[in-house]
Amino acid sequence: MNIVYALIHLLTLVGMSTSIVWLAFHAKRKKIKHSFMLCQTLIMIWAASKILDMLAVNESELYMCYLFGNLGVCFIGAAWVSFCSLYFSKDKKTPVKVLYAISALNYLAVASNPLHGLYYNELSIHKIDHGILFYENVVFTYMCIAVGIAKVYKKSLEEKIRFKRQATLIAVSVLIPLVLNVFYITGNLSGRFDPTPFGFAMTSILILLAVYKYDFLDVNYVTFPKIFTNVPGGIVVVDRFDEITYINETARELLGKYQNIKDVYVLAGEEAAKKNHELPAETEVTVNDRRLNIKCYTHYDNNAVMATAFIITDISRYYELIEKTRKLNAANEEIAVEKERNRIAQEVHDTAGHTLTMISSAAKILKIKYPGLPDEVNEYIDKISSESTAGITALRMAVNNMKRYSYTGITESISELADSVKQIECTVCFQGEETEKYLFSAAAIYTSCREAITNSLRYSGADRIDIIVKFLEKSLEVYVFDNGCGCSEILEGNGLTGTVKRIEEIGGEVGFMSSEGNGFTTAIKIPLGEKI
Repeated sequence: MNIVYALIHLLTLVGMSTSIVWLAFHAKRKKIKHSFMLCQTLIMIWAASKILDMLAVNESELYMCYLFGNLGVCFIGAAWVSFCSLYFSKDKKTPVKVLYAISALNYLAVASNPLHGLYYNELSIHKIDHGILFYENVVFTYMCIAVGIAKVYKKSLEEKIRFKRQATLIAVSVLIPLVLNVFYITGNLSGRFDPTPFGFAMTSILILLAVYKYDFLDVNYVTFPKIFTNVPGGIVVVDRFDEITYINETARELLGKYQNIKDVYVLAGEEAAKKNHELPAETEVTVNDRRLNIKCYTHYDNNAVMATAFIITDISRYYELIEKTRKLNAANEEIAVEKERNRIAQEVHDTAGHTLTMISSAAKILKIKYPGLPDEVNEYIDKISSESTAGITALRMAVNNMKRYSYTGITESISELADSVKQIECTVCFQGEETEKYLFSAAAIYTSCREAITNSLRYSGADRIDIIVKFLEKSLEVYVFDNGCGCSEILEGNGLTGTVKRIEEIGGEVGFMSSEGNGFTTAIKIPLGEKI
């Protein structure tokens, strides 16, 4: 019978050593791995001591065996709590060091038993009588096991789905050595055979299966289907016998009625594949008004196809965004063209319109001032007047090579503008001194004054234009008056609208005033603000 018991413990040693080697090479989390390996090592020490115990022939050898075996007996409880704390709850408050200290005291009681006899009242080949400290160690170990189980179930309650089976398997496995240990302590087993190490060995193996089945060994098998079920893309896996071994719900939805293997191959590009005997790596197809991208991944083993995976992505939204972007770009281009067209039209109106108006007015003045000219000359003058008037309309639609002006200062540019007016009297009055702080508005002021003069020449019938420019400390003010016929209602056409726009762009404001028989006034005010 002793040989049978020895074989049982030997089997325990082989199982534990195998699992320790496996853990050393495959486990990843170091603290948990070391904690669990410690539990298994203590069980191996306990089982080895039981083999030596059966071979002992005197009290000295027996005592040495029990001294060696109690390394496992005394420390297994603390090691179990340490493992459960690390793996199931990450509980840093558990006094693991205190538990190891109590375990060390219990072992010290075993080592010093010949002095006090409180751990073993009697330890002989024929009889083993346990003392009070032995039962204290048993109670301590059972309490540690209870604490470990409590941590397991605490975690299982927090994460019911993940740990339900795991917690149940571990809790049941822990009951095995407890039951065997109760049988041994109560004397229900004959001889010195203690099955508790074997029970702990079975527990260790079951725990290993529980921990690594649901966490390490089959993590891909457990996790991948859940991931594939929830990914936004469709996944189809085909084996070497052209059988679909996996298809997720997204793929079923995207493929619709095309869900047999032949349909998948056709969609992936079977016709194209016939030419080079392999499926294209990527293709795009339209299925049920959806644009799908199908990527093909083929796994080979010694040039033989083992499996093919298809990843299907709905890219309809991508094409919708491309179309919207194209339309938006086209709209932006149209807006840019329209904006440039308006700019050129305004430039034509402000420059060529002014020039042609001056030519037309000069022709009319020439005919009035020299009434005795020959009829042939008068015809040419009339032609010049009519052609220049028609040219105003034509040039407004011109889009080529418009001349730009650069201005060195307001005083100089406005003075030159007034001197260029020959038909009627045009005077300029400058108040204050121009400095660099006013230069930012020079182009806008020049163009606005030119527009005001052009309008006076064309519509007012005035014989005098006065321009007043005030260089004030915090603003620039410009007034353009004429003594023409005026008007009862001011209609803002291209000219007046352009004046308002260009002045507002530099932070200023424009006002127009007129009445019947009282001429026309343009008033411009530009605050300097941060321009100072």
